[in-house]
Amino acid sequence: MSPDKPKDQEPQRAPPAAPEIQLGEPGEHPLSVLIFSWMRTPLFFRFFMAILAGLGALLIALELVLVRRSFSSLESLPGFFGIFGFIAFGIAVLSGWPLGRLMRRHEDYYDTSSGEAGDDR
Repeated sequence: MSPDKPKDQEPQRAPPAAPEIQLGEPGEHPLSVLIFSWMRTPLFFRFFMAILAGLGALLIALELVLVRRSFSSLESLPGFFGIFGFIAFGIAVLSGWPLGRLMRRHEDYYDTSSGEAGDDR
């Protein structure tokens, strides 16, 4: 306090506001914040990726160590099932284009003046 200003003319200072804590994202349900907020930490991501990498390495090691009887000579090649699965999935996805063309209706299908679909344009 300065000696030349009276005590009652000193500006009043508001107490510092508490920092606003935002849990979750705006509009997120509070129960989902309560249940799943622990999954947002970087430690969880590192731990989860380490478990996935360890599990993958264990499965590859088990595949290399365990000897299986194969039904054809192709199955004994390393990575056969991964390549086969990738090709099969690609065929399944790409078969959607011709099926879509075969089953798709024309753009003006509902623009007919039959009177059954409500007011015609």
